Amino acid sequence: MKIRILSAQAVRRALPMAEAIEGMKQAFAQLSTGQAVVPLRGRVDVAPQSGTTLVMPAYLAKSDDLAVKIVSIFPHNGKRGEPTIYATVLVLDAETGRPLAMMEGGTLTAIRTGAGSGAATDLLARRDARTVAILGSGVQARTQLEAVCTVRSIEEVRVYSRTHENAVRFAREMRGVGPIPGTIRIMSNAETAVRHADIICAATSSSQPVFRSKDIAPGTHINGVGSYTPAMQEVDAETVKRALVVVDERAAAWEEAG
Repeated sequence: MKIRILSAQAVRRALPMAEAIEGMKQAFAQLSTGQAVVPLRGRVDVAPQSGTTLVMPAYLAKSDDLAVKIVSIFPHNGKRGEPTIYATVLVLDAETGRPLAMMEGGTLTAIRTGAGSGAATDLLARRDARTVAILGSGVQARTQLEAVCTVRSIEEVRVYSRTHENAVRFAREMRGVGPIPGTIRIMSNAETAVRHADIICAATSSSQPVFRSKDIAPGTHINGVGSYTPAMQEVDAETVKRALVVVDERAAAWEEAG
């Protein structure tokens, strides 16, 4: 039995953001029309490290795709000089169950999460959106920005991070990459970052809202991707009450979203 192994670099080359966004639209369409089997993800908490390992299988009937992702989120890894997220994706033959490929999943997860927001932004944000606020400066924040700039002609980028040095690094590394504009403004607080922004992307691990409803103008599109447990919350309750809320999967959102 032969299995293809794809590194992070190979995954990145094989999956440009524009194609990933179209793939997410097709996957969500299958999910919404009952052509996808996506059980609630299994969860193992590793209390001594404040870590979590998630197991996520899925089968798409229309495209006949079968895969399992295992992702570990260990927030103390940064102190060790390691990524917060480690992940692996195993692709299986949907006819026989035979393993076909194993892919580095951290890069794939970041691209996929960004592409999900890219699909949402393309379908829901105003066509004339030109300003985006990025809250967070990690791997997820990078692909959020890339995806939004892929589907809208963004002219102004604002980034806020609790750690100023991380925001500086983010701006330096992301300026002018692909569809991202050459100017990225580093903001001193979230309030000024989101005020009058057309699009907001929240990609943090915060347990409390990262912006206030009073700072959000009507018509703003918000992508909230960081809250993956009920104890986490990026979007405040008042904003949720004001908004049209769209989730990727209802059962999972009721069970897990903060």
